[in-house]
Amino acid sequence: MNSNTLEHTEAWVIALLLFALMLISGFVGKQIGNYIHNKNQTEEKPPETSALIALLFFLLAFTFGMSGERYDSRRKVVVEEANIIGTAILRADLYPDTTRALFRKDFKDYVETRISYYTAGPDAKGILKADSLSQIISAKLWKRATSLSKDPANLAATQQMIPALNDMIDVTTTRLSGEKAKVPQSILVMLFFLAVIISFYGGYSEGRKGKIDWLVQIGFCILVSLVVLFTLDLDRPRRGFVNLDVPNQTIIDLRKNFQ
Repeated sequence: MNSNTLEHTEAWVIALLLFALMLISGFVGKQIGNYIHNKNQTEEKPPETSALIALLFFLLAFTFGMSGERYDSRRKVVVEEANIIGTAILRADLYPDTTRALFRKDFKDYVETRISYYTAGPDAKGILKADSLSQIISAKLWKRATSLSKDPANLAATQQMIPALNDMIDVTTTRLSGEKAKVPQSILVMLFFLAVIISFYGGYSEGRKGKIDWLVQIGFCILVSLVVLFTLDLDRPRRGFVNLDVPNQTIIDLRKNFQ
């Protein structure tokens, strides 16, 4: 499975496809097992699949844990960014009224670009555009703060504003890098192949016994597909069932500072 195709395909489509492939693989395994059973007509012990199933569940847990950890990191960065921007906005009050007004105008524009960064959703061009605009505005804020630092009258304000702006600029890089960090595609591909192979051996093992419990087989396929679905969903915070709408609301709420 091509990694680019995997990345751009909806999680529910991948999970549904995996479910269908596991069922088909199990059915093929059953037919082969039945054929061997009918041909030999001997009571041979069918191959055990418990070790393979244990390996699959371990890999599922590992991958799900990785996705959950990355999702939690992204959530924390969004809240951290909102707090940092809010701190920088408040520190503009340390300057005289005319300078304060200029800072607040740029901060208002900056907040809107960060909101646009969130509302862009999975649109890569929209994300990069919003990120570029925020960098332009933050550079403007930084240039003003450094220029004002040359005036001794602004020493106290500058000592407060420069660190806040530095944190505000750095956290955008952290957030963008966090969104790019995903579960390696090779692990997901290996997980899919393992799930299909185990379904085949499960059907084959049951076929060697001369019967198969389809309720158990279908339940197993559903369980694996659901875990894969939520693993992918956690790894794609800009679309799907699990998203960052609640943490991003903290950045949207920054608009209240300019009312």
